[in-house]
Amino acid sequence: MLKALSPRTLWWLLVGLTMGWYGSFVVSPELFFCIGVNHLGVWFLDTFAILASNDAVSLGRDPYAVNLLDYLNRPHVYSHWWLHLRDLGFTRIHSIAIGAALGVAFLTTALAWLRPRAPGELLWYGVVLFSSPVVLAVDRGNNDLVVFILLAAVVPCLMSRERWVRFLAAVPIALAAGLKFYPAIAGLVLLATPGGRERRGRILLAVGLLVLVGWDVGPDLARFGKFVPRAEGLMTFGAINLLEPAGLVGWRALATGLVLAALAVGLFLRTRIFDGWVLTPELRSAWLSFILGAALLAGCFFTGTNYAYRWVFAILMAPLLWRLPRDPTAPSGVRRLAALTAGLLVFVLWVDALASAVLARFLGRMPGDVLVGWADRFFLIEQPIVWGFFICLLGFLGHFAREGIRGLVERE
Repeated sequence: MLKALSPRTLWWLLVGLTMGWYGSFVVSPELFFCIGVNHLGVWFLDTFAILASNDAVSLGRDPYAVNLLDYLNRPHVYSHWWLHLRDLGFTRIHSIAIGAALGVAFLTTALAWLRPRAPGELLWYGVVLFSSPVVLAVDRGNNDLVVFILLAAVVPCLMSRERWVRFLAAVPIALAAGLKFYPAIAGLVLLATPGGRERRGRILLAVGLLVLVGWDVGPDLARFGKFVPRAEGLMTFGAINLLEPAGLVGWRALATGLVLAALAVGLFLRTRIFDGWVLTPELRSAWLSFILGAALLAGCFFTGTNYAYRWVFAILMAPLLWRLPRDPTAPSGVRRLAALTAGLLVFVLWVDALASAVLARFLGRMPGDVLVGWADRFFLIEQPIVWGFFICLLGFLGHFAREGIRGLVERE
C-alpha cells in the first residue's frame, strides 16, 4: 500500500510523523528519558543561557564571567553577536517563545530539504530526524539550530543559474562563523560548480568575509576560551576520545588526529575508488548538501570534542546516503562506501542514546560510580566505530576537495 503513495503524500506523512514525534515530548516530557535525553526539567535551556547573558549585560555585568542569572550559572561562551538580542528587546522571559520558534524554524527547514520518494526513504529520514541528538538540540534550543538554518541556504545558492546568487553562498557561511566559529570549515563546499574563474572569485570573497568576521569576533575567543566546557562521555564525539586513552593529550592528540585524517584521505585517493564516477544531475544538490554536512562534522570531530546536538548536520547528509547506494550509474565501490557510511551513521546517532537510556533504568538501584564506570567503558569501546564513520566521510571529502582544487586552475 505504501508503495503506491506519491512523493507529495510521503512528504506530508513525514511532516505528520515529525509533528507527532516532537509533540509527544511536549505532552509527556518523561519520554525524553526513554531515548537517553536528559531534559533537566527545563525547556530550551541553551536559549535561556544566551538570553541570561544578554540580561547580564543590561545589568552592567560581565557576560563572560559566571552568570548567576542562568540556571546553571554558565558564562557566555559565544561571540558578542549574540549579545545584541537585548537590543531587540529580548530577555529571559522570552526563552520559551524564542526556543519554540527556533525549534519550529529548524524542523521546517529540515523538512523542506528531506523529500522522500519511497517508503524506505521516508523511514530513513525518520531514523535521522527523530534521533536522540536532534531531539536534544531542539529540547535545549541550542544555537546550532540557528547555524543549521543559516547554512541551509548555501546549497540552494550554489545550485542557482544566476552567477551573483552563487556568489551569495559565501554570506551565510560567514554569518554562521561569526556566531560559532566552527562553520568556517563549511567554506570547503564553495569549491563546487564548474568554472575556475568563478570558483576563485567565490573563494576570495569567502576568505575576505571570514577575515572581517574573524577580526570582529576573534577577541571574544580569548575572553571565553577558558570557560568553554569540555564535552565528555556519552552523547559527545571527538577524535581525542580515542587518542587520550592511548596516552596522547593536548596538542599531541590534536596533531595526531589531523595527521591520521590526512593519511586516511591520501589512502582513499590512492585506492582510486572514485575513478570513473560521474555525478548525475539528479544527485548534485544532495551531493553538495552531503559535503556541507560532512565538512562540518568532520571538522568538529578532528579538532575537538562536541556535544551530541551537533549531529543536526547529519540531516544534510541523509538524502545522498539513501540515493547513492541505489544509483546504478555509480561505481560499485562508491555505492558500497555510501552504504557503509549510512549504516555507521545510524550507529553513531543512536548508540549513545540507547546506552544512556539503559543505564538510566539502573539509577537508584546501582551505585552511581558503578554506572559511570559502565558508561565510560562502553564509550571507549565504541570509539573505533565512530572513527570508522568519520574516515568514511574523509573519503568523500577528499574526492570532492581534489576535484574542486583541480577546478580552481581552470581558465574558465
